[in-house]
Amino acid sequence: MSTIEYSTRPKSLLALPDSRGRTFKNFQVYTNVVEAVTAYGAHRHPEHQIAWMSEGTMQIAAGGNVWHLHSEHLVWLPGTVLHDMTLLSAGCMIAAYARPDLRPGGPRWTQPLVLEVDALSAQLLRHLADRTIDDARRLMSQELLYDILAAAPERHDVLAVPRNAAASSVSARILADPADSRTLGEWAGELGVSSKTLMRAFVADTGITFGQWRTRARMYASLEMLARGEGVNDVAPQVGYRTSSGFIAAFRETFGTTPARYGGKLTR
Repeated sequence: MSTIEYSTRPKSLLALPDSRGRTFKNFQVYTNVVEAVTAYGAHRHPEHQIAWMSEGTMQIAAGGNVWHLHSEHLVWLPGTVLHDMTLLSAGCMIAAYARPDLRPGGPRWTQPLVLEVDALSAQLLRHLADRTIDDARRLMSQELLYDILAAAPERHDVLAVPRNAAASSVSARILADPADSRTLGEWAGELGVSSKTLMRAFVADTGITFGQWRTRARMYASLEMLARGEGVNDVAPQVGYRTSSGFIAAFRETFGTTPARYGGKLTR
C-alpha cells in the first residue's frame, strides 16, 4: 500500500527564462511513501522523470538496462522512454517530472542515466517536494537543481541486474539474502545449467563476473543497513562476511573508503 503526496502546483511557474533560455513551467515533484514492495509495470509518459529513493531500494528497467539502486543514485528517464520500476522495500521515492522541452543540454540526456546524488541535490529534491514553498523559491530551486544535474557525474558502478533467466534467478535470491554463500557451481547445479553458461550470462549482462557482482550486491545491501544505524559487527554477517575486518576490506575496495567514513554521506 502506498500514499502519494503531491507537491504544490504554483499558479504560474512560467515565462521566467534564464540567460540560457530555460524555463521551469510544469516541473512537478511527488513524494511516494511505500510500506511494502510496490511495482509500476512497463509504462511511458511524455515528461522527463527524475527518480530518487531517499530511503529504501528500487529496481528499474529502461533502455535495455536493469539497475538496482539505493539512495546514493538517482535515475534520469527521458520522456517517452519505456520503463518498469519496482520499489523493493518500505521506503520513500521522490520523483520529479519535467515538461518535454525542459532538460539539460547535451547528448547524454537523450537516454536513461544513473547519476550521483550529492548532499545539495538531495536537499533540493526534498525541498521541492515541500508543499509550502512559494513560487519564487521553487523557481530558484528548480534552476539550481538542473544546474547541479547538468554537471553530475554518471555512475557506472551501479548494480546491474542480469536479464538472462538463470542469472536473474540467482541475482534475485542473492539480493533477498546477501549472506547466501553458494558458489557459481552450486547455483548452476540447482538451476540445471552449466557453470560456464551462468558465468557468461553474468559477464554479458552486467559487465562483471559472478563473484564481483555478488560482492557489489552485498556492499550495496550493507549501505541500507548502515543507514539504519546498524554497526559494522552486526552488518558483516548479514551480508556474508564472517569477520568485520573482511567486510571493511571489501567495503573499502568497492567504495574507496571505510563504512565509518562513508557514514556521513548516508546520513545527509
